[in-house]
Amino acid sequence: SLTMHITKEEIVKPKTMKAAQGKDYGDIDEMLTVEDSVPYPSLAELFPDMKKRKEFMIVRTHAVAVACGDCRVLSGLTRELQGPPTFPYVPCGDCSGEVVEVPEGVEDFPFQVGDRVAARFVVGPRDALAEYALVHQSVCEKVPEEISSVDAAALAGACPATLLAERIQKGERVLILGAGGGIGSLACQIMRAQGASYIAG
Repeated sequence: SLTMHITKEEIVKPKTMKAAQGKDYGDIDEMLTVEDSVPYPSLAELFPDMKKRKEFMIVRTHAVAVACGDCRVLSGLTRELQGPPTFPYVPCGDCSGEVVEVPEGVEDFPFQVGDRVAARFVVGPRDALAEYALVHQSVCEKVPEEISSVDAAALAGACPATLLAERIQKGERVLILGAGGGIGSLACQIMRAQGASYIAG
């Protein structure tokens, strides 16, 4: 994982970046190809209106989590429910990385250039399986130094499971459905740490 930090003065914003794209429906292992001329997600270009721009930032990705939902989108299983993605499609919504661009002139913005962060539900014309990702500040958290970039990306999408820690008491018994997934497997670990028992379904 990357641990080097950067400062605002060291940033050189590229015009293009590398990204893994799917150009049609199919198996994620077969359909993704790496392109090196994908447009960089510039805040100013994406959000000419400062009212919208002030909530977003750009993260240089260090690690990206591939979830089952990403595979479903590219396979076409979600097209009736969510509609088709815009091809070429850059998948994956959970990542970790380092902030390289924040909205200028926003004094109370909660992040600054150089912060290590983890993000879930990355938004924008492209998702997280790229060198840079557009991230809304509300779905981002700072990552402690002792947590690796890979672990941070894996935990980003499973963070709803942490809500259990506030609700479950020692000795209680919990039914966890979908225990084999990211959220479910983390929920099982939390139950064990809390001294609760669980049934994995």
